Amino acid sequence: MPILLGFYLGFMADLQNCCFLRPVNATRSFLLLAVCAGTRLLAQQPFAFGVASGDPYSESVVLWTALEGISGPETITWECSRDADFTSIYTSGSVQTDPAHSGTAKVVARGLEAGTTYFYRFWWNEHVSPIGQTKTAPAPNALEPVKLAVVSCAHYEAGYFYGYGEIAQRSDVDVVVHLGDYIYEYGPWKAGWKVPGRVHVPDHEIVSLNDYRTRYAQYHRDPNLQAMHAAHPVIAIWDDHEIANNSFATGADNHQENEGDYAARRQAAMQAYYEWMPVREEEPQGYRAFRYGQMLDLILLETRLDGRTDVPRSEAGRHAPLEEHHLMSEAQRTWVTERLQNSAAAYRVLGNQTIFSPLDLGVLPTKRVKDHNPDAWDGYLAERDHLANLFPTVAPVVILTGDSHCSWGFEGPGYVELCTPSITSTNFDEYANPLVARFAGFLLWMRNKNLEYVNVRDHGFMTVEFTQEAAQAEWIYVKNIKSDEPWRVSHRRRRSVHPWTKNLLTKTR
Repeated sequence: MPILLGFYLGFMADLQNCCFLRPVNATRSFLLLAVCAGTRLLAQQPFAFGVASGDPYSESVVLWTALEGISGPETITWECSRDADFTSIYTSGSVQTDPAHSGTAKVVARGLEAGTTYFYRFWWNEHVSPIGQTKTAPAPNALEPVKLAVVSCAHYEAGYFYGYGEIAQRSDVDVVVHLGDYIYEYGPWKAGWKVPGRVHVPDHEIVSLNDYRTRYAQYHRDPNLQAMHAAHPVIAIWDDHEIANNSFATGADNHQENEGDYAARRQAAMQAYYEWMPVREEEPQGYRAFRYGQMLDLILLETRLDGRTDVPRSEAGRHAPLEEHHLMSEAQRTWVTERLQNSAAAYRVLGNQTIFSPLDLGVLPTKRVKDHNPDAWDGYLAERDHLANLFPTVAPVVILTGDSHCSWGFEGPGYVELCTPSITSTNFDEYANPLVARFAGFLLWMRNKNLEYVNVRDHGFMTVEFTQEAAQAEWIYVKNIKSDEPWRVSHRRRRSVHPWTKNLLTKTR
């Protein structure tokens, strides 16, 4: 759930299909052929949802596509090559799909070489899909730098997905880490911040399996989202809006009695997620790990469905003992602890949904929020203390976080937390004029001594490059998400993460 900051950044995201891409450089334009127009790589039927890749290992990667309008079982052929023109096929195969899987098809391409760029495509009858580009993880002993693009929170009705389009044009990204709120479950909103013409489909809150499938299909028609998926592999984990706002193991704030059984809704949401996302299915609990050479171990947490108890309703509830009140199951907590302790990488990187660091919101000039966000780790203090006490013994730890719609840089004992802004989901700018929004950010920075950087106004994404010397974080903000005019990057902010120094985060020009 978006962290209720200031003027309630908690109104969620969305999907549909009609954005405009700015011109791209020639060397990468082939990646957007299916998104932008005709040629033999059809951007229409039957590969209207594009292609995607994800969960890269050093020797394999997931390849994904979907057929539209099929009425029975179909066989799709896939090809993988080192060349964009497919003069030589490195590996190939076939995969089955049918209406029972909403036409989606997923395969794990194996036997690949580490740290290598591949191109892939799908064939069905006489139709060929868009070309996708992917990249395997480095070899286990590699020391090369690794650059992540970090994204979250894309509300379809709140704006155009220009941040995704900007990522698609970057050639320096190794993998995109999506930290959740890939879709939003809401029906159409009545709000001043909505973009005319971008309306959720179906036109009601999604509850059933068919509803979730329809919403994912809408998102996957978006050209900027298609472009990002075609350009880079994605490592993704859900947050709450893939199910329902403020979801936990046995319920959600946005699930009412008249919406049926929550367990059935949760199961439908997860089935649609695994159908439409390029993720491996052998670890359905969601939490999993990826090794990027000796540079970093990426450890993805799942803090919604695996073991989360309901948010606390009182100050005493925030301090409830770990055995009674937690974000993760005991099994996941043990797994995370062992991963951190046994990692030999230069950086231990946690992919995390909600803000981990303490954040006092009481200074904000509004009555619409409490002093702390109980849906974040601030609502689960015993479990946060459990991990925070571990970090100094396994440092350096870098936490990458989504959910809040804003940009944050926190310093804590043995760790740094870097929070990506939303692609489109509402932040302070949607609810206050720019001066008030800027002042609110300043007040938060003054109040929270662990907060080194804050931006509560702008939308975009974050990149983090890990090298042997330091990690370089860059927040990249795009203009005009409410307009169908070509976007531009409005500004950037950079920070360096220096392990084992007193001040871990420092400004970078």
